[in-house]
Amino acid sequence: MNSLAIRSTSNMILQKPVDYLTYDEFNTLKRACQIQYERSKQTENAQWIKDRDTLLMSLMWVTGGRITDCLTFSDEQINVKERTLTFVVKKRKVKKHFFDKGTPFVHTIYLDNETMFEIMEYTRMWNIKGLLFPARKESNKPLTRQAVNKKLNILTGLVGMRRIHPHEFRHGIAMYLQGQGVPIEVISYRLAHSSTRITLETYARMSASQERNIIESLGVRLR
Repeated sequence: MNSLAIRSTSNMILQKPVDYLTYDEFNTLKRACQIQYERSKQTENAQWIKDRDTLLMSLMWVTGGRITDCLTFSDEQINVKERTLTFVVKKRKVKKHFFDKGTPFVHTIYLDNETMFEIMEYTRMWNIKGLLFPARKESNKPLTRQAVNKKLNILTGLVGMRRIHPHEFRHGIAMYLQGQGVPIEVISYRLAHSSTRITLETYARMSASQERNIIESLGVRLR
């Protein structure tokens, strides 16, 4: 084995499997939003918070977007006819040459019918114009990342879950799609990675239990 191969093998061994949200945990968090509402005084504002937080969980999962991108989603970015969401990926730039500072990378992804229905119901019910996830009703300021972290701590506590970081939604949808046999090119596109190499380097790192879950979900026989 040459030295390059040895270094590559060593790197693979040292890489830690990514932490990710499972599909069941995602649905449990959505139920936790309902539980929190039921334990509140059930005011109109509490109902709006429940609906806002539930949709936020859905879009964090479905889009695979980073939390900073998800919190800026607005109704203007949604094309109902095409069932798409278009947004700027803050961590990615389009560069024409080496010295170019780059322009914002605009990303468009497909949304499934269930998610589109959830968005339309939320915007209709609460007459949402602009930001989908404002900090307060009818505010033009979005929720902060810190507020989402605090919210997740509360929700996980309500249902006895482990503590969740927002980025685990992004990892979760990638692992979920991978487990269903979705091509890596499609997963890479949804996550707005600049290349499939980045996707492979991130999601090829898995534990034995993750491998088992994926193989079993695909119904694959080893012999």
